[in-house]
Amino acid sequence: MALSPLLAALVLLGSGQQPSPAVWGVAVLEAGTSRDARQEQLAVRDCLELMGIPFAATRSVEQAVRRPLVVISGILTNSLFTAGEREALYAYVERGGVVLATQVQGGSFFTLFGITGATTSRTNFRVNFGSSTDPILRYLNRPEERTISLGDPALYRETVWSTEYTAAPGTDVLAVYPNGTAAVTVNAYGRGSAYALGLGFKETTLIPQLARSFEAARHWINWFEPSGDVFRLMLRALYENTVHPFVLVHTVPLGKRTGLCLSHDVDAAESFRNALVFARMERGLGVRSTFFVTTKYFTDSTDIGYYSPERVSFIRALRAQGFEVGSHSVSHSLAFEDFPPGSPQVDLSDYDPARSTIYGEVRVSKQLLDRDLRQRTVGFRSGYLRFPDDLLEVLEQSDYLFDSSVSAQWVLTNFPFFGFRRRSLGSPRSRIVEVPVTLDDSRGELRIREFLTAASEEEALRTWLDVIRANAENNAISCLLIHPTDTTFKLETERRLIQAVRGDSTWIGAVGELAKFWRDRARLHPVVRLGVNDQPVIVLANLKRASVPSAQSLVVETLPGKAVLRVVDAAGGTVPVRQRASGDRTVLLLGAH
Repeated sequence: MALSPLLAALVLLGSGQQPSPAVWGVAVLEAGTSRDARQEQLAVRDCLELMGIPFAATRSVEQAVRRPLVVISGILTNSLFTAGEREALYAYVERGGVVLATQVQGGSFFTLFGITGATTSRTNFRVNFGSSTDPILRYLNRPEERTISLGDPALYRETVWSTEYTAAPGTDVLAVYPNGTAAVTVNAYGRGSAYALGLGFKETTLIPQLARSFEAARHWINWFEPSGDVFRLMLRALYENTVHPFVLVHTVPLGKRTGLCLSHDVDAAESFRNALVFARMERGLGVRSTFFVTTKYFTDSTDIGYYSPERVSFIRALRAQGFEVGSHSVSHSLAFEDFPPGSPQVDLSDYDPARSTIYGEVRVSKQLLDRDLRQRTVGFRSGYLRFPDDLLEVLEQSDYLFDSSVSAQWVLTNFPFFGFRRRSLGSPRSRIVEVPVTLDDSRGELRIREFLTAASEEEALRTWLDVIRANAENNAISCLLIHPTDTTFKLETERRLIQAVRGDSTWIGAVGELAKFWRDRARLHPVVRLGVNDQPVIVLANLKRASVPSAQSLVVETLPGKAVLRVVDAAGGTVPVRQRASGDRTVLLLGAH
């Protein structure tokens, strides 16, 4: 079969690894229409978008096998495809294509994937990756990534569904469950490869986003927890090894290697004045942070009503200096996740904190901050990181744009993400960007002891720096929470942390800045197409040059002897970029002048 002009151009770019499919990029082959299949398809698309991997979803095997990498989303059973479609998938891999599928259970596909049996289980609480050097494991270089958690067996008898494989002789087993059965395999078939994952992306990424991961987090906070990110990182590694030239939408503002969000919870009387001290230090270092303010205007058994005109003046001063102010609820209640939604028409004039509701805590705190600071409050963080089922729907209905009410460990990811309106599978996606908290001064192991004290300053700093370094290896983000209740050791620890990580490789900023970056990032949908003289270019098909959002960047593969691909907008106009080489890739900062 003659190569298409695009494939010919791509092959000229020099990898020699491109199989016979004639379209650049990744195909998501959506298999099945059941509820479970649709949820898995959503999970795969979500993972690719979060990693910045361009893809095209299709239900056509014929269309899918024209691309160098096919991800099959849905439990792979014998009934999903016709005999002719199965033959097409076999032929595709045999001639050099790469396919990845989750939960391969149909015997008609066993030969392709190099397995001889598959059984399902709900008792696998760990996945252990071996010493294989297969390219799909490129990013799994830390112990926390080589053994991931699927739940806590001390609390649950069962966890998410998994498929256990019996590998055929010659098949490379990349990971196993605790009972020794294969969890991830790769089979060389003809000139191509077929990867079988024993876990769906729904189970490893979508369910954790709902904070319903069977207590899989191995620590509450202040720890590197990549259990949900590992399968996303495997997708990214496989894409980079298969599609040439690869193009990624970068996950960090300004093309940096990693990011650090700075935030403070102002939820004590002394914190209002102290907040200015923290702001002065940060401003002196050239960075900004978010202050989440509790608007507790009444006295109860837990504390005084510290949201007073005098203390509000300190928050006004923060705002005047360019710092971001978000809501930290009205009552800062431990019972917040048990509150009923209440009425969306609730108002400061009729809200009774003794009969607290989610809408009341969200809307009344916003009304107070909007009134007193003359701003539009768009960010929220709940007290104690409590996360009721209806929170994001209430925030969306109340005109918020981002939330930071979960720990990164709780949701098993170190990346921002778009949450769901309710914490249940099948709920619609929310427009609220969730920015998980990674590092917290007040929450020690088992949530009992303070993590950062005068005596533990060195230990806390070492832990935080190690987590930030681990996230940097994956281009992920760390979010720091420090309560401004002390202006000695807490202030000094934050100052030392900022000084240790600041530089060309780390973006540092407020939570809302990162959330805006993440919303803008979702507008980028780059594809590689032929331009003038049949030269491949990166096309931002949904954007015009003037509307390319700031702080965005693309990561493109650097091919020896070949120029970096040009970036054009929907009309074909050149998008200005600033280039920065980084190993085997080049970072293109968009809209650079």
